[in-house]
Amino acid sequence: MQIRTDSWASALTEAQQWQLYYRSRQMPWNVAADWAAKEFHLPSPPPRTSFYRFLSAMRKEESNHRLEQAAIARAEAQDLAKAGKLDEVTSKSLIALGVETALSTGDGKAAANLIRSAMAIQDRIHAAKELELKEKAQATKDSALALAREKFEAAERRENAARSALGDTKLTDADKIAKIKEIFG
Repeated sequence: MQIRTDSWASALTEAQQWQLYYRSRQMPWNVAADWAAKEFHLPSPPPRTSFYRFLSAMRKEESNHRLEQAAIARAEAQDLAKAGKLDEVTSKSLIALGVETALSTGDGKAAANLIRSAMAIQDRIHAAKELELKEKAQATKDSALALAREKFEAAERRENAARSALGDTKLTDADKIAKIKEIFG
């Protein structure tokens, strides 16, 4: 940036300079200068000419600053995606960042992109939850089917045992009835 070293703005960090620049776009210069003096503990508010010189220097660098911020955000999003940490917190953070971007920079397109990203994450989260519910439902169906199969096989074994008892010629009718009662409980 082309801010002179003896300028009042040189006492500010780069983050503070950008904060002041974006804030000054929403208010008259004297209100922004008073705010900067209070917020950043400057000895006095900067003079008008010096303040406008600061804004001019910042304006020249704004495009580069936005590109840098976009690159940083993209790299962070890629790291989050690789780590598998795209969750509701990330989504809400992107929405908040989109709103903040719209308010501070007036860049509706960048804000919309951030919010669209958040909505895409929400869609993925919803799809993952839906898939998880379907998997749980399928597991429940599978266990119910296995239980029904066990009951059927047990009934089939009892039926075969009862047929065997009825077909056994060595047993008397009373023994057959007793055995069938034993089989069916």
